[in-house]
Amino acid sequence: MRFSISLLMILFSFSTQAECFPVQTKIILGGKTEIEKSTLCKKKMDDEMLFYVSESCDKGLCEILKRPKKNISVKNYKDNIGSPGFKLCEELGGIPQIFEFKTQAGTWESTERCFFDKADFVEISLLTREWKQYVQSL
Repeated sequence: MRFSISLLMILFSFSTQAECFPVQTKIILGGKTEIEKSTLCKKKMDDEMLFYVSESCDKGLCEILKRPKKNISVKNYKDNIGSPGFKLCEELGGIPQIFEFKTQAGTWESTERCFFDKADFVEISLLTREWKQYVQSL
């Protein structure tokens, strides 16, 4: 009986890990739409919230998810103009983007991400969730 319970626990832990899949992404750069292929991962947090991240961030290799949290000042963070998430992304050294990706069902879904380095990105809602208590508006 213990063996079957342990086996179920192992199987359950694997099912809660991220699921990565190939996608087509669409972004607008300089007024032109660019379509490229990449890998997108669904990262499930302890509280069951689900976010999209790059494969490198899913594997724990991206710096932004390992960066120690500290108070950060973000200019005009609470102003009505501009996205607070985009402002936070830029202050943390990332490049914010609105992007679309083609789902496995063949439809396009839109979200926002913050790019770090060449391949690391996290969904801006994840970044905001992790850093919002440290943000001070200037």
